[in-house]
Amino acid sequence: RIERSNETSPDVRFVVVKYFLDRAGYDLQHSSARLWKGTVPSNCKAEDISAFLEQQGIVDPIDSHMLVEVYLDKFETYMALDAIEQEGVIVFDFSSTSAKAPGVLNIRLTDLSSGEVNKDEQSGAAASSPRTCTLNPVGLFAFSLTVIMETADLLGKLVPNTVDPSFVLTWGPYAFWISGLLQLIAGMFEAGRNNIYGATAFMAFACFWLANGTKLILMGYFPEQIPDEFLGPDPVGGFIRNFYIMAFVAVLFKQTLVGSKLSSLLIGLLVVQMWATAIAGWSEVFQWIQLVTGFIVSICAFYVFTAEFTNEVYQRDVFNLFPWREESPNQIFAAAGRANTLQSHAAQLRSANASQRRQTTKNFHTLRSVQPSGGAPPTIKEESSP
Repeated sequence: RIERSNETSPDVRFVVVKYFLDRAGYDLQHSSARLWKGTVPSNCKAEDISAFLEQQGIVDPIDSHMLVEVYLDKFETYMALDAIEQEGVIVFDFSSTSAKAPGVLNIRLTDLSSGEVNKDEQSGAAASSPRTCTLNPVGLFAFSLTVIMETADLLGKLVPNTVDPSFVLTWGPYAFWISGLLQLIAGMFEAGRNNIYGATAFMAFACFWLANGTKLILMGYFPEQIPDEFLGPDPVGGFIRNFYIMAFVAVLFKQTLVGSKLSSLLIGLLVVQMWATAIAGWSEVFQWIQLVTGFIVSICAFYVFTAEFTNEVYQRDVFNLFPWREESPNQIFAAAGRANTLQSHAAQLRSANASQRRQTTKNFHTLRSVQPSGGAPPTIKEESSP
């Protein structure tokens, strides 16, 4: 309820202006609001709304990267405020609003600078700085190669006279440089693109394999430097280490449910493999399960690498990524994080006042439309064009 002060006339019009930044997790249920009173025109036009938003510091007239849209209840859609102003045939009827029955304006704000491709790049103009390509494909290939080489090493232990013991001389450096260093570089590049999923997965597994590769190199090239008591099996230590890695992979799986079904399949299979690996120290049966799932995971990872790399090169969906949602990222191994710049932008929108001015920020997010629920937007009437 809006309390009317003694000095407020019953004829004063009231409008609640609800606004939110168009990004994941933000909609009308998570919006901020301002009370517009006194100066509300009975027939409110787009320029009146723009003036109020600028006066409140919600929209900066200098910031051309902010798209302001108003919800039109008659058409059940959002329309850009600039388009309404240019057409000049739509007005908002607030003549019957009051403190007891305020009108409602639903405003959606979209930061056009937050996409990966800006207007200049879309129109073919030269960009001010070169774009950074994704290293998801090379990270996925390194992961696929890692799993198949680890599986080959296990095959040599389970089936004698298949893979020669000297394989460790190759497997060790590959584990360190390809599985470790290459995935680490891929993760660092993805962190720069605000791909929190790819950065977390690649950098974590890179460090796992830098450690494993160091051990394999020491055992293969400097065995005399390792005391004999350190060379025996360690099922308990292996279980603890691999169980925590399995838990990490399970968390990765949960995040794939907002992305691609291909990544969900890959990470789901990896969870099964890590579960078998954790118990393999006590059971040969689970070593065979680890072996079989290793081959499957490697093949699946190579397919995901092929799909990701091909789609990026041809700049279209040559391979179907099977997204879980319509708004899922257009890459298999990707999910945007809440960058500090975007968070501060949202905080500024909440606390905006007439003296505040925001700076343009860039972010990896692809913004999506949301439909409002609840509230009663003011009616809209059309003026006849002269």
